[in-house]
Amino acid sequence: MPMVKICPQCQAEMSIQAVSEIHKRGCLTTLIYIILLFIPVVGWIILFLLVRGNKSETVSIAVCQNCGHRIRL
Repeated sequence: MPMVKICPQCQAEMSIQAVSEIHKRGCLTTLIYIILLFIPVVGWIILFLLVRGNKSETVSIAVCQNCGHRIRL
C-alpha cells in the first residue's frame, strides 16, 4: 500500500519522488582549491583527486499536486 502524505498548507494529496542532490562545497574547501591551484604539478594532482568525486545523494521529496509545496522525507 503506497504511503500517502497530506500537504500541511492546502490539505491536498502529495506525490513522493526520488531526487538526486549534489552536495555544495563550503567556503573552506573552495579556499583550499584556490591555494592548490597555485602549487605547480603536485597541487594540481591533489586538486584533480579532490574535485573528481562529486558527492551526490538520492533523497525522497513529497510534492503537493495542488500548491507545489515540498517536504523532504
